[in-house]
Amino acid sequence: MKSETAPLQSARAAQGGNQTKITEIARSLADPDVCGVLVIGASGMGKTTVINGVAATVDPDVPVFRFRGSSLIASRKLGIFEVLLSSEAEQTSEIASGGAALSIISRIFDRGHTPVVVIDNADRVDEQSLSIVSQLTAAGRIKLVAAAETIRPPVDLLAALWTAGRVVRTDLEGMDEAAIAAIARETGHKLDDRTIAAYRKKSQGNPRMLRNLIVGRTASAGSRRGADHRALWNVVPVQKRILELIAMAGALPYEALQTMCEPELLDNLEERGIISITRGRHAEVSVVEPAVAQSLRDGVRPSQSLQLLRDITPILETIPLVGAALFGRVRWTQDWGVPVDSDKVLGAAMWANERGDFVAAIDLLRSSNSEDPEIHLELARAERGRGDTVEAELIVDGLVSSPRAGEESDRYLSRLACLELRLTDPREPHTLRTEWVRDRLQNVVDTGRLDVTRAQFDVRGGRLEEGRKLSEKVFRNRDCLPRHRQRACSLLGKIEIMYGRIERGLEYLTQAEMMFDLPDTTSFEVEDSAPQIFIGRYLAGDWERARTTLQRLTPLRADSAIAAALVDLWTGHIARAQQTLVTVKSNGPERGDDHALMQAALHLAEGLQQMRETSTRRPATAVPEDRVARARKGERTGRSSADGDLESIRGVPRADYDWCSEYLADLLELEAQALGGPAGIADQMHRLGAEAAGRGAHTLAAYAWMEASRHGSSAAQLDLRSAAENIDGDLGRLASAVAEACLGDDYAAVIAAADEALSFGAVVMCADLARSARSRAVQNRDSAAVRQARMLLDSSLRAITFDAGGADLWGMLSAIEKQLVAGVAEGASNSELGARLHLSVRTVEWHLGRLYRRLHVSDRHELNQIARSLA
Repeated sequence: MKSETAPLQSARAAQGGNQTKITEIARSLADPDVCGVLVIGASGMGKTTVINGVAATVDPDVPVFRFRGSSLIASRKLGIFEVLLSSEAEQTSEIASGGAALSIISRIFDRGHTPVVVIDNADRVDEQSLSIVSQLTAAGRIKLVAAAETIRPPVDLLAALWTAGRVVRTDLEGMDEAAIAAIARETGHKLDDRTIAAYRKKSQGNPRMLRNLIVGRTASAGSRRGADHRALWNVVPVQKRILELIAMAGALPYEALQTMCEPELLDNLEERGIISITRGRHAEVSVVEPAVAQSLRDGVRPSQSLQLLRDITPILETIPLVGAALFGRVRWTQDWGVPVDSDKVLGAAMWANERGDFVAAIDLLRSSNSEDPEIHLELARAERGRGDTVEAELIVDGLVSSPRAGEESDRYLSRLACLELRLTDPREPHTLRTEWVRDRLQNVVDTGRLDVTRAQFDVRGGRLEEGRKLSEKVFRNRDCLPRHRQRACSLLGKIEIMYGRIERGLEYLTQAEMMFDLPDTTSFEVEDSAPQIFIGRYLAGDWERARTTLQRLTPLRADSAIAAALVDLWTGHIARAQQTLVTVKSNGPERGDDHALMQAALHLAEGLQQMRETSTRRPATAVPEDRVARARKGERTGRSSADGDLESIRGVPRADYDWCSEYLADLLELEAQALGGPAGIADQMHRLGAEAAGRGAHTLAAYAWMEASRHGSSAAQLDLRSAAENIDGDLGRLASAVAEACLGDDYAAVIAAADEALSFGAVVMCADLARSARSRAVQNRDSAAVRQARMLLDSSLRAITFDAGGADLWGMLSAIEKQLVAGVAEGASNSELGARLHLSVRTVEWHLGRLYRRLHVSDRHELNQIARSLA
């Protein structure tokens, strides 16, 4: 029964995902300055659902004219208007010019209300019809809602209205991970984050393809005649055969296709947006829309697939294949059980690995049944990329133990040593078995690859200076490959920021981000560099740029949600952070430092959220026993203890260990426990900061010492002042201000620290400091200081209380309060508000005072700022 209803359920889930778009478009259409909306999206993205949803929101008194483009209509003059004209007793053959057609159609549309004209598949409408539509839209005679796959001719007639500002354009992007997970739940399937990311990448977020991937049902013959095939209706047979070849292979060399058909046929397909052709040497041809490619593959019978492969193989044998064309040919050949040369398999798998398609690479490599060490090394690389480190370790163990390992090429040995570094616990460098490789290497490309990987290994193990020296060596050597220098640059930026040289570190990170655009950048550079860039910007307090880095992390790493929650915790978006972390905890695997960091962040978010709801300190609660709890009992944690004694490694070694992540997890856990009572916690925070300072990580030490200082550690207060001198940028100023605030009884210094915290983006810290300053100022009867502290406190509490994903500010107001807020936004006085609501001025003042307290504002000016955003 589930298999019968699954497609319907997934369609319903996809439609629900478009509801926001429908609401936005309907709102735009109601704007008198907007004449229409142009919806652009690939086949299967739900354009028809969106425009039908918009049409359903139109007032029943407004006439709606619906048209649908097709290949037949596109070839006829005034095609979409033929039915309309004939229904009005007009003969299209008697219309001598476009002007006459415009006059007649204008008269038909003149119905008292401005009609709404809905055109689906606008890219398959004749030019004369769209010309009339665009003129009527520009003149304000109709409201237009049009949908098309691209803005290629004749849709460019409507796109001109968009560039002129008369029409709003909406591009339907692919569904995100959350929407894909929703579809999976609706259809009774449970997918992990890695599978969801793979499905999104494969389908580009196309709802129709996602349904097929998730439900696992191929389209029926009837459905294949539907939307996916509409782009192929007027494709001639020889073009159809070429498209089937491309779809089965994934991509084919332009040079090979030229021998099978006239170049004009390929150019025609490209002009119509069905295929894309890359430029330069080794030009490749691929189908633009994944949904169309999938539809073509579904329509090819097995016998036909084998014949197509036989036809194309002799041609491909004479052409050097690279990239997608090589991968497609190898995969297609292996599907039919035909042996493929190991070099071709290796090249195809390396291309897939570089794109992050590890599952496809594994399938190719295992299907080859080759004993070539290069094949096995690439298989280990793919298994690690997929997340199966145990299998990767087994493969690498066999390669390292091979008696012929020393006879392999320098390139192979460099890559083998790098993979061993990635699979080894960075706290146990003595267990490495390939350190001899570095002395063997001669080529700077191979040494650069190994050195930057060793630098990353050392930094994860907490050996910052060793990592810095190696990173700088690779980055300064221009003979190294750009992608290796990019990795070194990002790592160098992170280390400099950890040392406290924040401005220099940010310069490195900016350069590393620019190097992402270099042509030889692969998924491995993104996987290695993006986390370094994020942590660097996070420690520097560069919150917005840190969020931008997450966009690179999301397709490749499941911990990107944890990273986003870390930023939210600092910037006051507590509710959103908690929601994100709860989702990660329910869906994500429990492993390594990622899990420990997630747990610590969740404990802190829960504590802050409870404080937000009760406005009081929460009672001490039991925290799940983790590394920090074990450390308090004197147990060993596998790192240098807070007391500075080097402890031995316990338990199973973890290749995913990262000293910086463990440090942040410990700090967040201590912060969470301090919410229930800071007694004893401040001293542990101080010892944690001392550990970081001992490694030269003054920035990390400052974060721990700022918390310890605010919780009363006198030792931390003195150390924080010294550490602040070694830190530049905004964080250095904040650390210095917090040190001054905590060392004395001057509440003016506390107010200054709260102001610095708010400027830095540390909203929760600002609230605590401002609350303390206000209490001291009240005791000293300093009304000016009380007001200043209250303004800082209100600003921070507003950010915390009404953060994105948190409380619904508008929803918590009563009907009278909503009217008061709307009136304030309009600039109405209290007497005018009283007259509107039939209330006395004093009653209005009472309600406004209550609003001030609930919305954490000090006066009418601040209320007016909030009122404008709400209105």
